[in-house]
Amino acid sequence: MERSRMARRQDTTKKPKQQTKKSKQQTKKPMWRRILLIIGLLLIVGVVVGGAYTAYAIATAPPLDEEKLVDTYPIQLLSAEGEPLEESGQIREYVSIDDISEVMQQAVISIEDRRFYEHNGIDLRRIGGAVLANVTDGFGSEGGSTITQQLVKQSFLSTDKKLKRKLQEQWLAVKLEREYTKEQILEMYLNKNYYGSGAWGVQAASKTYFNKPVSEVNYQEAAILAGLPQRPSAYDPIAGDQELTRYRQEQVLSAMKRDGHITEQQYNEALDVEIADVISPGAQTEEESYTRSIYARVQAELEEDYGLEQSDIYGTGLKVYTSINKELHAKFNKDIKTDNVNIPNGEFPEDLRMGATVLNTKTGEIVAVIDSQQPKQGDKNYRDYSREKRQIGSTAKPFFDYGPGIENAQWSTGKILMDAPFEGEDGPKNYYEGYRGPNTMRYYLTISGNTPAVRAFQEVQDEFGPEAIESFVENVGIEPARSGDEIVLSNSLGTAEASTTQMAAAYAALGNNGMYTKPHLIQKIEFNDGSTINSPIKAKQAMEDYTAYMLTDMLRDVVSGSNGTYEPGAFPWDVAGKTGTTNDEKDKWFTGYTTDYAISVWTGRVSGADEKVSKPNHAQYYFEYMMQQVTNATGSPDRFQQPDSVLSLGNELYVKGTKPKDLEPKNLPAPTGASINYDIPADSGTLTWSYNRQAVEADGYQGLSFTVTEKRPDGSERVVGTTEDTSIAISGLQNGTTTFTIVATASNQLVGEQQSSPAQTQYTVERSQEPAEEEEEPATEETPPEEEPTEETPPNETDNNNGNGNSENENGNGNNEGGEGETTEEPATEETPPAEEESSTELESQSNSDTSESNQDRENDNRE
Repeated sequence: MERSRMARRQDTTKKPKQQTKKSKQQTKKPMWRRILLIIGLLLIVGVVVGGAYTAYAIATAPPLDEEKLVDTYPIQLLSAEGEPLEESGQIREYVSIDDISEVMQQAVISIEDRRFYEHNGIDLRRIGGAVLANVTDGFGSEGGSTITQQLVKQSFLSTDKKLKRKLQEQWLAVKLEREYTKEQILEMYLNKNYYGSGAWGVQAASKTYFNKPVSEVNYQEAAILAGLPQRPSAYDPIAGDQELTRYRQEQVLSAMKRDGHITEQQYNEALDVEIADVISPGAQTEEESYTRSIYARVQAELEEDYGLEQSDIYGTGLKVYTSINKELHAKFNKDIKTDNVNIPNGEFPEDLRMGATVLNTKTGEIVAVIDSQQPKQGDKNYRDYSREKRQIGSTAKPFFDYGPGIENAQWSTGKILMDAPFEGEDGPKNYYEGYRGPNTMRYYLTISGNTPAVRAFQEVQDEFGPEAIESFVENVGIEPARSGDEIVLSNSLGTAEASTTQMAAAYAALGNNGMYTKPHLIQKIEFNDGSTINSPIKAKQAMEDYTAYMLTDMLRDVVSGSNGTYEPGAFPWDVAGKTGTTNDEKDKWFTGYTTDYAISVWTGRVSGADEKVSKPNHAQYYFEYMMQQVTNATGSPDRFQQPDSVLSLGNELYVKGTKPKDLEPKNLPAPTGASINYDIPADSGTLTWSYNRQAVEADGYQGLSFTVTEKRPDGSERVVGTTEDTSIAISGLQNGTTTFTIVATASNQLVGEQQSSPAQTQYTVERSQEPAEEEEEPATEETPPEEEPTEETPPNETDNNNGNGNSENENGNGNNEGGEGETTEEPATEETPPAEEESSTELESQSNSDTSESNQDRENDNRE
C-alpha cells in the first residue's frame, strides 16, 4: 500500500533535523577559545571606552594659565572671629633660576626627578622604577611624578585621586614641556613649593633657615631645602624634629652622590655636622613671630586629625577656620615678649625660656599660644616652647597620685596620708624642711608634700595595679615615664614629660566634669570648591565626675587657701590650679583653670644658666596676668558645680554611696600603763604612763597633750598640769589615798578637738603625822620628829609603792581588772604601724632601677 503524502513529508522533515543536530555537535568550539574571544572583545571595548574617556579628560583639561603657574596659593588662616591671622606667618619671594645656585638645582633634580632634562613631561621609567627605588633606598627616595607633573598638579588641578585628574596631569605635563623650557619649568617649581616655617619658594626658605639668599647655599644646606617639600612640617629644621630633618637630608645627599654631584668625602663630611649647626635662622617680624607657632600647629593637625596629604594642603588655597582669639593672642605675645607684665624683679631673665597655652575648658580649642619669650632669638636653638615636652614636676600629682585613688578606691578628700621619711638616704624628700606626720589628702595636695604623694601612688599601685594609674593619665593625654614597658615610681613626683598644651587640656578635663577633649585649634576647613569638613575631634569621658570635682575642690585651696603654694594671691572668681617644680628648679610650672579657660605656663633655664634665674615663680605671675586678661575680655566664669555624686562632711568631700571611713576618725584612745614612783621623805615623785602616739597620728590627730588631775584624800581636786610628754612630776601627797586622772587631748581637722576617756591610778601615803603646811602654827612651836621611813620597795614591784605609800591602777593598766578609767579600745601599743612605712624599701629599689631612663635619676631629689 502506497504511503500517504503526509507520511512521506514527515519522514523528509525528520532526517534533516537529525543531520543538523549532528552537525552542530561536530563544529562546537573549545571553551578556552570562547574565553579568549570574550576577552578580546572586552579589550576592544575597553580601548574604545578608555580612548573616549581620555579624549574627554584632555578636552576638559584646564588651559595652561601662566599666572597660575607663577602664583602660589598658600593656606588661609582665619581667627575665631573670621579675621585673617596677619598673613599667618607666611612669606614668599620670587627668584630667577639664574639666582638659584647650581648645587640647589642639582639637589632638587636628584631627589625629585633625576631624568628631568631627558623626558618630555612623563617619565615612564620613573613610574616603574619608583617602587624599586623606595624599597632599596628608603621610602621617599624617589616619587612617581616628574617635576613637570608636580608643577601642573599644584597649579591647575584639584587634589582628588580620580583617574580623570591623573590623565589631565599627564596631558598638561606634556603640553607644558612643549611651551616652556626646562629652566622655566624648574624656576616655577622651585618658587611654588612650600618649605615649612611659613616659607613659600626656595628663596624665602633659604633666608628663613640660613639667613642667606639661595644663590649662596652650599650642598649641605641645599640637601635640607630639597628634602622639605615632601613633608614640610615634619622635616622643618626649626619647628619640626631635627632627627627627621637629618633622615631626609641623608636621602638627598645619597641621591646627589649617586648622580655624581658630590663626592663620597663630601657626603661623609656633611653627615658629621649636626643639623643645629647647619641652620642659622634669620630674624622675624613681630607679626611673623606671633603666628609662626599657629601655622605649624595647623599643618600638624591637618595631617594627623584630618588625614590630608601634602598635596591636599599646600598650594591649593585651603581655608582654615581656627579657634584663635586674634586680639588676646597678639596681646599675650606682645606683652610677654616685650616684658610688659608685672613679674618678680620686673624683667624676664635672658637665660630663662617660657611657653604657655590658653584653651577653652569645655571644648579643648586653643585660644592663644606663647611659643617663646624672645621673638627674635634667631639662633639654632629656637623652639616652640608651648609644644615641647618637659618634666612636669608636681603638676603630675593630681593625675598620678590622688586622682587614681579617688577614681578606683573612692578616697575622700579627708583620706589620711603620712608624711614621714622613707628608709635609705636616696628616698624622696620634701621641698620643705622635715616631715609633718599624718594629715589629709587635701592638706598634702595643697602644700605639695612629696612623701605622702609617693605613698598614695604606691597604695593605688599595690591595690589596683599600675594599669590603674597608667590608664588614668593616658585618658587625659599624658604619657607616663617608663622603664621598659613598666611605668616608674618617679612618675609620682613628676618625671613624666608633657607640653603646656597637653597639661592645659588635662586640667581642663577636671574643670569639665571629667570630659577630656584633645587640644586643637582647627574648627573646620574649606576647600577651593566650597566643600567643608568640620573638626573630627570629640570629647570623651576620661574620669568620673566625682573624681574631677573632688580634685578641683582641693586644687582651689592651692590658689586661695592659707596653705596654698600659689604666690600671687586669690582671684575674685573660682580658680583651681597646681604648681610644679623639678630638680634644682630647672623647670617651673603653673597650670590652672576656671569653668571657661585652662592655662598652662612653663618656664625653664637654658643649659648652663645660673640657678638663681629661676628662683622667682615667673610661671605663676604669667598665669595670673593671662587669666586676668582673658577673664576681663570674656567675662567672669561660673563656679565649679558639685555633682550629685559628691557629698560633703564639714570641709571634706566623699563619693555618694560610700562609707567615708577617712571622715570618721577613731575615738582618741586613753593612756595606758600608768604608774607612780614617789619618794615620801623627799615628798616628790613622778607619774608615768604609756601612749601610742604614732597610731593616733596615723588616724589624723595632731597636737597631742595630756592633762593630769589629782583627787586628794580630803576630797579636794586640783590640776597637776598639762604636758606633751608621758610623765609628769608630782609632790605634796597627803596621808591617805590620792587618785590621779590622765586625759589625752588632740585635734582632728575633721571633728575638731577630742578628749580620750580618763585613765586613773591611785597612790596611798601612810605617815604618823602629816608634814607641816603653810597654814599651821608658827615655826617657833616644836614639831614632833618625823618617823623613820620603812625600807623602800623597788619601783618595779607591782604595788608601785615607795616608802610607806602604795598605788593602785584603777583603769586596768596593771592586771586589767575593772576601774572607772577602763576603756574598750585595744591597747594602743599593740596597733600595727601605718602601712605606708612598709613600702620604703620598694621605693628605694625602684629608684635605683630608674637611673637608666632619661631623667629618671632625679626622682629622689627635693621636688615641689
